[in-house]
Amino acid sequence: MASIADSVPKKPNEIANLGPTDEKNSGPRRTAEPQAKTAPIGNLEGISHHEISGWVWDPEQPNLPVDVEILDGDETVLRLTADEFRSDLLEAGLGDGRHGFTVAALDAIFPLSRHRVRVRRTSDGLDLPGSPTWIVRLGMSPQTERFISQAISSAVEAASASDELDQLLAFLLPLLSDAINIRDALARAADEKKAAQSAVQAASDLNLTGRTRELINSIRAGYQPLHFEPTGSPEVTIIIPVHNKFSYTYDCLRSIHDARSERTFEIVIVDDCSDDETLLASLVFSGAVRVCRNEKNLMFVRASNAGAKIARGKYLLFLNNDTLVGPGWLDSLVDTFEHSPNIGVAGSKLLFPDGKLQEAGGIVWRLGDGWNWGQGRDPGEPSFSFMRDADWVSGTALMIERSLFNQLGGFDEHFAPAYYEDTDLAFRVRALGKRVVVQTASEVIHLERISAGTDTSGPGMKRFQVANQAKFYRRWKDVLLAHRFNGREPELESERAVRRRAYFIDEIMPTPDQDAGSNAAVEHMKALIALGYKVTFIPAHHMARIDPYTRNLQKLGIECLYHPYYSSVDEILRKAVVKPNVIYLHRYANASKYAIMARHYCPNASIVYGVADLHFLRMERQLVIEPGTTSAAEVESQKRAEMAAMRHADSVIVHSSVEAAILHDSDASLNVRVVPWTVKVRPVTRPLTERKGTAFVGGFRHLPNIDAVRYLVRDILPLARKKLQDFLTFLVGSNMPDEFLAMREPGVVPVGHIPVLADVLENVRCTVAPLRYGAGIKGKVLESFAHGLPCVMSEIAAEGLELPDNMEWMVARSPAEYAEKLVQVHEDEALNRTLSEKALFYIERRHGAASVMEALNAAIERL
Repeated sequence: MASIADSVPKKPNEIANLGPTDEKNSGPRRTAEPQAKTAPIGNLEGISHHEISGWVWDPEQPNLPVDVEILDGDETVLRLTADEFRSDLLEAGLGDGRHGFTVAALDAIFPLSRHRVRVRRTSDGLDLPGSPTWIVRLGMSPQTERFISQAISSAVEAASASDELDQLLAFLLPLLSDAINIRDALARAADEKKAAQSAVQAASDLNLTGRTRELINSIRAGYQPLHFEPTGSPEVTIIIPVHNKFSYTYDCLRSIHDARSERTFEIVIVDDCSDDETLLASLVFSGAVRVCRNEKNLMFVRASNAGAKIARGKYLLFLNNDTLVGPGWLDSLVDTFEHSPNIGVAGSKLLFPDGKLQEAGGIVWRLGDGWNWGQGRDPGEPSFSFMRDADWVSGTALMIERSLFNQLGGFDEHFAPAYYEDTDLAFRVRALGKRVVVQTASEVIHLERISAGTDTSGPGMKRFQVANQAKFYRRWKDVLLAHRFNGREPELESERAVRRRAYFIDEIMPTPDQDAGSNAAVEHMKALIALGYKVTFIPAHHMARIDPYTRNLQKLGIECLYHPYYSSVDEILRKAVVKPNVIYLHRYANASKYAIMARHYCPNASIVYGVADLHFLRMERQLVIEPGTTSAAEVESQKRAEMAAMRHADSVIVHSSVEAAILHDSDASLNVRVVPWTVKVRPVTRPLTERKGTAFVGGFRHLPNIDAVRYLVRDILPLARKKLQDFLTFLVGSNMPDEFLAMREPGVVPVGHIPVLADVLENVRCTVAPLRYGAGIKGKVLESFAHGLPCVMSEIAAEGLELPDNMEWMVARSPAEYAEKLVQVHEDEALNRTLSEKALFYIERRHGAASVMEALNAAIERL
């Protein structure tokens, strides 16, 4: 604080001379213009909720007091005269010393925790030094505490029935929740140990009695605090309506906590007038949890809608408190909306506590009565393990976009208090043209009937099920005419939305992170789904479930058949209740084994042979590069076998126009179609200056890749390092031979298999593909282009890509040319950027989803 002496002018005329001066005189210039206001001499010395003090003096009228006013923001709340005598002012030579002011007992004027206060001279509105400023109250004033206490006590004393206090509790508990959450956040920001001293402990130290003490002791003894990391903009709001049963609520939230979802979320607990530990839930749950108490018992439908009204997430996830969620449950549901088309509602796969299936979606029959599809069955059965359309999914664990839920007006309160609100929501969503699906990758254990019971004729909630079925039937009876009566052909009824079916047969489960053929297979299956097919994948050679690959297909909506539920392709084709419209045989091994069998069991199906690459062509080229590895007779035998398999198919799919021409020249009767696979553009994000080196990418079960690496390391890289000494090359791919893993060549870094290719591509400036033999489109080149990376490649690697002239520069034909172009594209930022832009445009134009779907649809139609 400035001293009084600092505020006093040194000479009397210093005040008078503050205005503009005349050039000829040292005195003030006399003009018609108004004199500039002079700042008050004084000081604002003390300011709080309780007292404001200071002084102000006018040297023009040294013995007269000055009027001041106090403002809260822009509103004047008090006017007074600064005429309090202060000896320190008199000793400082400030008039007669009667220029101070003190105002006390300000709690009524400044009742809030924060006020922006101004103290100014009334005559001209100029602030005193030290003004404006904030006053901040830590805690509540005694007056405020007395007011709140008296108001609560009055309400409590007046109550004659328990429900008369529900409104009061509904008002107090959210405030308690906010206070505890903010306290916890501040404690964590300051000291984690301090945060561990939870509000439970603080509350238990108070002099509480009766039921409150009982609940505090129960919480302290049985419920460790759970903290959920808060987020400003949660992706998901998990809405949990509750009425008592706090132990179930706690176990539910603990399972959410332990699941450690990648997606951000908040939890809204809607307390429907509980009288157990739920009253003090805010003492147990902190962070991204809000506890909201209803003024009266709204029951499930209205309580759920109340929770949705205060939600902040893009997605709403309605969850019963008698549930235990599994790993990945939340992420899988959000992924469904982001990766599958036109999703309106997605629900979880529900399990009983003993591990048996409770339901994988529901069936609604002709009269509005429902089935929990698969109840009591093995949840691992293929039929219950893939995302599929359902008539409805249970509100036990149901996700919907908040905007759509609001558009529909929430759960229809016509079905209050509970039952059929989720079924009705599903039908309304489908009426808008959106899908209702069960995402079986999201597994939730449901302790069913904990809250509602089982007796539909008793006094409990379950009695509303019968009444609401009648309401539902009257509303949707015209739609239900297309449904079967109860229990008739449930396998078909569970797939009422299926119009076309496709079997996709490959040797083993596709591993798209390891080889281009698998990548093409998965993308073609996704294209079939987009064309309206239910896709069933059959791993013919190794009929096993192999996660995460099987689970990833199932998440997309692809039914996967595997042991011990199925044992052979013959069994599957022979026992199919509804025969497929398309049978897609991927790779030569499957076409040669199953084309005739498929024609026998499914005579009306379109048989498609998807050629990953032409084996005979690859063998023929290998014979030139590596004489003795095979013979001309073996090449010819392989060609005859492949051509024979093609003649049993209605259409043959190749990825390369070069291969299409070769096949047409060999047999003009073949229906050969060029169908690329979808590749998504996902350019690297790191700037070129933060990246270094090149990468070779390829699965090493494929012999051309082994030869290419040897050629690269032996003949190309030594020349590149002569031009750029620190040139780095990363070798990336699955099943890498020990020969490469142990390699110690300068600048060569063997990486091996990585699940996410971008982890390497984000760090290099280009890729290299020096293949000397092979066939088909090269996935390594497409992946490089999709990431916006130039690829220096051989003519074999570029074959079938039909590169435009402005991209042909990347093709090299000798070790010296490879070395020169690798160094040039590595060092020339402008060239690298130009080629990157062209590569991304190429992928968008040639490998976009729409063009792939069009080409595939033409190939699979029955001629």
